[in-house]
Amino acid sequence: MKRKHKITGTVAAAGILAASMAITASAAQITEESARSIVLTSVGISAESALYMEVELDHDDGMQIYEVELLTDDYREYGFEINAENGAVLKMEYEWEAAPVAKTGAVATVTLEQAKALAIAHAAQSVEGVTFQKAKTDLDDGRILYEIEFYTTDRKEYEYEIDAVTGNIIKWEYDAKHHKPVTETVNPAPAQNENSPSTAVSGVEAAKAIALKQAGLSSASVRWGKVKPDYEDGRLIYEGEFYYNNLEYEFEIDAATGGIVDWDVEEDD
Repeated sequence: MKRKHKITGTVAAAGILAASMAITASAAQITEESARSIVLTSVGISAESALYMEVELDHDDGMQIYEVELLTDDYREYGFEINAENGAVLKMEYEWEAAPVAKTGAVATVTLEQAKALAIAHAAQSVEGVTFQKAKTDLDDGRILYEIEFYTTDRKEYEYEIDAVTGNIIKWEYDAKHHKPVTETVNPAPAQNENSPSTAVSGVEAAKAIALKQAGLSSASVRWGKVKPDYEDGRLIYEGEFYYNNLEYEFEIDAATGGIVDWDVEEDD
């Protein structure tokens, strides 16, 4: 891999991440050597380019997994979790602490929207196929960073930190432990009522609208707390809270059906 990832260069190299998610082993139980090969192929390097590589067989949620740690000769750190039964990559983490730091006083040359596009391309996804949870600017050890988080319709989660000056991807994480193909029926639809429409929730604002309808209130009359998507028991939900007079409302809404799966109202102390 090249030491610097500019906007165009990183997008062109996006196949590494996409390929890693498609790699599987044909054997019923893959070997440690197979796990090593999966990691090296995913990263796109040879064994000679690894300064350090450790593989350990472990258990997680009743599943045998290989935990693999890798450090490359240009000081990029990778962590993998691989299903020991079929070789599927369940989780990946990357960090490049040795990436060049811009000079003091440098200004951002990459916009937040460009960084979002860069992250989507690196993950081999499309704008239409992802929902953003976070996209903001931060400062860390002298870097101007964009922190970006999104998930896909089939429940793969991605997190990125991108240098706003150089366009380098400093850190990223991929989590497919909640992955469910979109063709599957993940959960049966809960019992519906007039305030729980049987349609998918398209985002935070749609979830707010459902909650307001349940409460019989308008957005102008309430004060919102945090409302965000989350995963619970293998399904995507929107959870949030809002306040009206001295009452606190908390809710959870099934993202697939729009049904309210948890509703709580109490006095706000």
